[in-house]
Amino acid sequence: MTHLHETKNKEAVVEQAVRHINHHGGSLGAWYVGIEEKGSDRDARSNRHPMHYELPSEDEAKSAMSLLLDLGLQADDEYGAQPTVLFVYTQK
Repeated sequence: MTHLHETKNKEAVVEQAVRHINHHGGSLGAWYVGIEEKGSDRDARSNRHPMHYELPSEDEAKSAMSLLLDLGLQADDEYGAQPTVLFVYTQK
């Protein structure tokens, strides 16, 4: 897994994720967002520019994912029992 960024709230995650996407380029629709349980190594290949954010709760993780979907990211909707980690990646 890439470095896990701890965040205090969903707004901070959305801001950081959009900044990460803008840094690496491509349209928001070319990026994927999902949630997973802590310890998963899904989509960890560096050529996909993955980023992982730990949120305080499953509700916060789901809410942050929803906000990013509203911005145009595509859903990667597979997640485990207690998903508190939000991730973004591209198919590059």
